[in-house]
Amino acid sequence: MNQQAARLRIEELCQQIHEHNRSYYTKIPTISDEAYDLLVVELKSLENSFPSLQNIVSPTAKIIGTPLSAFSSHAHQFPMLSLGNVYSFDELQSWAGSAEKFLESKELEYTCELKIDGLAVSILYEGGRLIRGVTRGDGMTGDEITQNIKTVENLPLQLSKPWSMEVRGEIYYSKRNFEKLNQRRQSMGEPLFKNPRNAAAGSIRLLDSREVRRRNLNIFVYSLVSGSLEDGHFQNLEKLREHGFPVNPETRKYPSLTEVIKFCQQWEQEKDELPYEIDGVVIKINAIHQQNKLGSTAKSPRWAIAFKFTAKQALTRLLKVEIGVGRTGVLTPVAILTPVELNGTIVSRATLHNYDQVARLDLHAGDLVTLEKGGEIIPKVVAVDKAARPRAAVRIEPPTACPSCNTLAIQSPGEVDWRCPNPQCKSQQMESILHFVSRKAMNIETIGPALVEQLLDKGLLHSVADLFCLKHEDLSQLDRMGDKSADNVLIGIEQSKNCQLSRFVYALGIRNVGEKSAKLLARHFQTLENLMNASIEDLHQVDEIGPIIAKSVYDFSREPENQNIIQQCLNNGIVLQQDRQTSKNTSPLSGKTVVITGTLSQPREVWKERLEEVGAIVTNSVSKKTNYLLAGENAGSKLAKANKLNIQTVDENTIQEWMEP
Repeated sequence: MNQQAARLRIEELCQQIHEHNRSYYTKIPTISDEAYDLLVVELKSLENSFPSLQNIVSPTAKIIGTPLSAFSSHAHQFPMLSLGNVYSFDELQSWAGSAEKFLESKELEYTCELKIDGLAVSILYEGGRLIRGVTRGDGMTGDEITQNIKTVENLPLQLSKPWSMEVRGEIYYSKRNFEKLNQRRQSMGEPLFKNPRNAAAGSIRLLDSREVRRRNLNIFVYSLVSGSLEDGHFQNLEKLREHGFPVNPETRKYPSLTEVIKFCQQWEQEKDELPYEIDGVVIKINAIHQQNKLGSTAKSPRWAIAFKFTAKQALTRLLKVEIGVGRTGVLTPVAILTPVELNGTIVSRATLHNYDQVARLDLHAGDLVTLEKGGEIIPKVVAVDKAARPRAAVRIEPPTACPSCNTLAIQSPGEVDWRCPNPQCKSQQMESILHFVSRKAMNIETIGPALVEQLLDKGLLHSVADLFCLKHEDLSQLDRMGDKSADNVLIGIEQSKNCQLSRFVYALGIRNVGEKSAKLLARHFQTLENLMNASIEDLHQVDEIGPIIAKSVYDFSREPENQNIIQQCLNNGIVLQQDRQTSKNTSPLSGKTVVITGTLSQPREVWKERLEEVGAIVTNSVSKKTNYLLAGENAGSKLAKANKLNIQTVDENTIQEWMEP
């Protein structure tokens, strides 16, 4: 066969196999397994004979590939928010009632989906071709796993129509394949995976796609995020199913919450009969326009909730309760337990949340307690076997004083938490400073717990503002701190002074204000002065900022000590920059791949965040796919490689101009 004939036959085989794949995964197979295998064998043979003719979306691309050296990060165009959880039907009814009240309608439809116990991913298609797969990550940015996700057998690489869209799904292990995986690992003397979820998360991040293929992962697609949306979530899932996507066959749409509850009850009883693990049911308000009206909080969509099944439990002894001191002075009880295995992990500590919860449980030291993992993640004490209580057991009481500074503990009227009211408490200072220098805040990587503890002990730090007054002689006298290390600390502090407003707001550690809330506030008010002078009414005008966050910001801004610390930070050289709102669609950097190297005027993390805000794709290594190299001083090997590949090198001033709105 000549090359032209081979090209035509390869194209024909690719089209046929993709069509058969779609038919197979929509449960309407049109060919026998033997005939299908013969087509695949023929295609492989032709591609081996004519390697230059292999298409990147060939069905055989699922079983080839060279190992990666690392995963690059990729920002989600639409955040992948986490779901809120409910554990009872009363809580579920309360959630639905809140939605009905907000929408001023009781005529709601609900879509119910089994909550697959796996790893959430985002998948992008352009012109009907799979171009990118990204893990959820922190919800804003994830790992690009395109090469690996192509190995998932039931996920189409090429659609029957040139559809551009983003879908989201859950990578998972079937019970059968998980068992086979552990049998293979056992035969090779390798440690076994404790549960399918951990196995799926680890497998999809392997650097060798050939090994990922051998793991036999599957996916259920549960959402169409963009691309020709219908006004119904269930209708969108049916549309995806028609185009060959693996949508869970148990998904249902119901016109009332009564039927939703019956669905949840059914699958809590029958979950063990499924060929894969589930840990609950996801309930979504079906109408897209109602979803848009409800919107989201900083963490979760208001139009969806996860009803979690009763978690697997374990019994163990409560040895004692330790008290953790948070950066806002909250005194949190932590259960210290006899170690026990729970859902595949060894647990020796568990949250008790607060002392109201301790009182409800009537906890005593030495109690036999029941543990489960809240949301399948955080261990918590849910019950006490009072009949097994030792006679001499002592009741756990609220703290009389802070364990760190011995200041009398207080409980303000209307609040659940006990607090240490001493702003000079070393533990509070320690946690506040560590939060301030953390990666998502001021990003001073050279400052860690051991250094902060020494600086507090020697009286060199009393607040975060004192960081910017440190001198070389202050640092060089400390244990394990030579001249070079002292210089590195000071360089890190100096670099952090040019700071994005949202990072500074987050770094201040305002109660209830997380990273996303800080960004929303910074972009709305534009300057720190505007934010600090905002009234409660002004704060309520910010999308997704509710009354609790608004009050926290308002109270924080009017506290003289906080005002003093902020002013000291500004006097000591912090320069705040506005959070940019450049449109990704108009930015010349949108969709361009940028690599950052060398010493810049701001920390690399700040540049990465700013570039991603205008739609750029920031990666760690230079390749033929790189569009620009942002180079500072001492650029090194990346600059040499960029020059060799004729990649355009730009400085900070140029990139700044491109990011201007």
